[in-house]
Amino acid sequence: GFLFPDTYFVPPDFTAPELLTLMREQFYTVVPPLVQKTNNTSYSLTEIVTLASILEREANSEESMRLVSGILQARLEDGMLLQADATIEYVLDKPLQELTAADLERDTPYNTYLYQGLPPTPIGNPGLTAIRAVLSPIESPYLFYLTAPDGTFHYARTYEAHMENIQKYLQ
Repeated sequence: GFLFPDTYFVPPDFTAPELLTLMREQFYTVVPPLVQKTNNTSYSLTEIVTLASILEREANSEESMRLVSGILQARLEDGMLLQADATIEYVLDKPLQELTAADLERDTPYNTYLYQGLPPTPIGNPGLTAIRAVLSPIESPYLFYLTAPDGTFHYARTYEAHMENIQKYLQ
């Protein structure tokens, strides 16, 4: 989560440890000042990066990241489960289309269908758009979302409306 995804120009003889150091230093050059400048979150740096890493895999545009960020933050505040497929995909290294109902029962602290709150660590290295989405979420009345196969997002206020979206867009 703390290796900053960016374009790097490195010499051909650069070693893997040197590249990791460069990426980590870039993270600490870019992200903490952004968090301090925004100064509107109660999340720790690790929590920001963890949530951003989920957004990076759950959403596909700045707007969807900001909306999903608002939804996930509202769920955290309400004590709801995040139920983010990306955390299961991370543990199983399995694409969303191959996830089964049994996969959602897997007992791991990364399973946000079973455990409240954020997973114990980031599930990837988020970019600036995802990090900014955590710091500047779009508040909405929604508590649920899904991504249709064509990449469009569908939001719902209630579980019942979410189930209708599942039937309409995923079945």
